[in-house]
Amino acid sequence: MRTSLLIAAVSVVLLAAACGEKNDASESTLGDAISADMKTNRGLLCLNRSGRGAFTFPSTYSNRDLNEYSAAALREQLAALEKSGLIARTAAVAPANANAKQDGVAYSLTGEGQKYAVETVRQAGDPNATADSRVSMICYARVKLDKVTAWTQPDPTTHRSDVTYTYKLDNVAPWADDRDIKRAFSDLTAADREAGETKLHVTLEQRPDGWVRVD
Repeated sequence: MRTSLLIAAVSVVLLAAACGEKNDASESTLGDAISADMKTNRGLLCLNRSGRGAFTFPSTYSNRDLNEYSAAALREQLAALEKSGLIARTAAVAPANANAKQDGVAYSLTGEGQKYAVETVRQAGDPNATADSRVSMICYARVKLDKVTAWTQPDPTTHRSDVTYTYKLDNVAPWADDRDIKRAFSDLTAADREAGETKLHVTLEQRPDGWVRVD
């Protein structure tokens, strides 16, 4: 009986110690929380259309959209993606209850492009929508934790800590090194250049089962 009680007591102590370690503010525990978050879709790096958020496909553009002087960056991006074999063009087919773009061009992901596709939600009122309700981003890499460089002591009320860290790139798509792609997508070039150098910040919250990211 005494032996059973001793084993139970030791088990409780070990469990409490393990939970305590998870809740400690340390490079290891905070780093584990950041790494876990990076394994979700938030850790993906996807191509962005200049000034308009994530590039999504399929999408359609009228000739006017493409020929405007201000669309130079868009034309360069589409051309680079098409040259790399990630997208292909077809005649535009307007979605139901939308203004027809009969003079436009539709772009869809190729089989190669599908390898890097991550499905997302099309924005309401997207002027580049097609009849296909499903839409995907093209993602070229995933961020991975490089190292935790600093953190604040957990706030006694909110149990939150501001953590500073650096990142590195993982699973980088081979086409991400293409000269035309790099020139057309400045975000891609910046992510590569800043890996291991730029210090990023995230707020983590201390919970019974460990640390988690707070949006």
